[in-house]
Amino acid sequence: MIGQTGPVMGGADHNLGELIAVGRTSEVFAYGTDSVVKVLRPGVPGHWATLEARFTTEVRAGGLSTPEVRGVVDVDGRPGVVFERIVGPSMWQVIMDRPDDAAALGRELASVHQEIQRAGVPSGIPDLVARLCNKILDVDRLSEENRQEACSIVGTLPRGAALLHGDLHPGNVLMHAQGPVVIDWFDSVIGHPVADVVRSSILLRRPSTGGTPPHLPGATPELLDVIHASYAGEFAGLLEQLELDIRLWEPVLAAGRMAEGVSGEEASLAALWASRSEEQSSSPLLLLN
Repeated sequence: MIGQTGPVMGGADHNLGELIAVGRTSEVFAYGTDSVVKVLRPGVPGHWATLEARFTTEVRAGGLSTPEVRGVVDVDGRPGVVFERIVGPSMWQVIMDRPDDAAALGRELASVHQEIQRAGVPSGIPDLVARLCNKILDVDRLSEENRQEACSIVGTLPRGAALLHGDLHPGNVLMHAQGPVVIDWFDSVIGHPVADVVRSSILLRRPSTGGTPPHLPGATPELLDVIHASYAGEFAGLLEQLELDIRLWEPVLAAGRMAEGVSGEEASLAALWASRSEEQSSSPLLLLN
């Protein structure tokens, strides 16, 4: 059952197979014949596994295409979530293999995002405003004054009642034969749809300081521009109505992203936070319209 801990599995356990993927907070291994186990890295709070299992279960119960949760287990002292194994590459891998299709896949990403936002409100998913403020208050790189300012801005923004993934980008969509499957629901919240569009926009942009986003390995600036433009173009109507909100959501979501400690993004995120005081925004979301 979700929330219970299964038997301890070590490297000698025959159910634990090859390493499939490595992320900032976890590692994913094959598990048995038709599952994977997402194991938290040392130092990551252990209850995160239970939270991700619960959120994913609630989202799946609401009808969205996401892997079945099959249990929470212990792997050599590290908590892990066992998921149904989805056969198919990530959307990002498809983009890298077929860059000429990047614009079409950017639009498909937007379609997946719109489906999530139309799905209704599952029970047990936390509120965006409270969760974002909690993250911001943990950002050491911002002063106490800046952290309080960011939380004050969040409190002024319109609340919403839509399901938000919280970390939607092409690496978190698996291209199954029967259609896209969305993974990694740990950051899911309930809030205003524009907040999640802005968050995905930040994840899809070329970093202002150069380099490659760690969650989109191998990306070129030109490829990111194509994907971002095609994705954001599908939300043009929403973005045109909420220009002022976008100018405020961008800096506070960047501040929240700082709490995740993603290497290589610090300067870009700091620049977005600084943009809160600029009279004219250079956001690519606003420049598209």
